[in-house]
Amino acid sequence: MRQQQQERVIVTMGATSHGVCVHHHDFPEVRAEGQSPKEAATHLTHKLAAAMDTALTDWRRESLTQAIADVQDFVKREG
Repeated sequence: MRQQQQERVIVTMGATSHGVCVHHHDFPEVRAEGQSPKEAATHLTHKLAAAMDTALTDWRRESLTQAIADVQDFVKREG
């Protein structure tokens, strides 16, 4: 069974006390920061999209596409 999307987007404290850091469960090496989880997740969407340029296999592209969709759903839920 697939993990809930809420669990796939991980939110932690950022580098400053007022910020947060987010990453996708499947791509912990790709992180983004922002003042709110929604802002950070929006930045993460862009970073994951940029990673598509280096995705050499169909499997990697499909994984990134799913991660982007998961993060976009998270952004929508954050309203």
